Amino acid sequence: MLQDGPDHVAALLAQRGDSITVVAVDGHSAAGKSTFAGRLAERVPAAVVAGDDFYRVMDEDERAALSPAEGAARYYDWERLRDEALLPLRNRRPAVFRPYEWEANGLADRVVTIAPEPLIIVEGLFVSRPELAQVVDLTVLVVADAGSRTRRQRDRADASQEWLARWEAAEGWYFEHQRPPSSFDVVITA
Repeated sequence: MLQDGPDHVAALLAQRGDSITVVAVDGHSAAGKSTFAGRLAERVPAAVVAGDDFYRVMDEDERAALSPAEGAARYYDWERLRDEALLPLRNRRPAVFRPYEWEANGLADRVVTIAPEPLIIVEGLFVSRPELAQVVDLTVLVVADAGSRTRRQRDRADASQEWLARWEAAEGWYFEHQRPPSSFDVVITA
């Protein structure tokens, strides 16, 4: 259960002592990743990084033409996430970056600063990708049934059906080919 998940992960983290620990909280769209990350941060002081702040700036026609594999590789700017947030925080320095602005399909003028903490939680789809394995210590997959996720997506009403279909195809490819559930350290059911 989701409410038990943060306690389980907090207990695993307690075993690591005072070392810097990066936890990647991944899962399908609307699975409960942000909720889980927030609940974990309530139990253990943490720097929380939203993967959505690192959506890649890209022409929408170019984005629409991506195959599911290409979408999984390119929807998010994982290099910027690593270089501007995760590496500085791992090195006990603040993360300073301009977040993606969804309405403008560009980087915001404002700057986000996240203070370092011994626990760094990065949450969002594709945040446990293999390319980030060198900076991530623990991977958590948050899963929810398709009906619950569909209701949450509908309640958000922030995407067209065409966009959601492309998005779900990229998610499916990612969880089948790059990060199957068995590859995660912890699986939490929402």
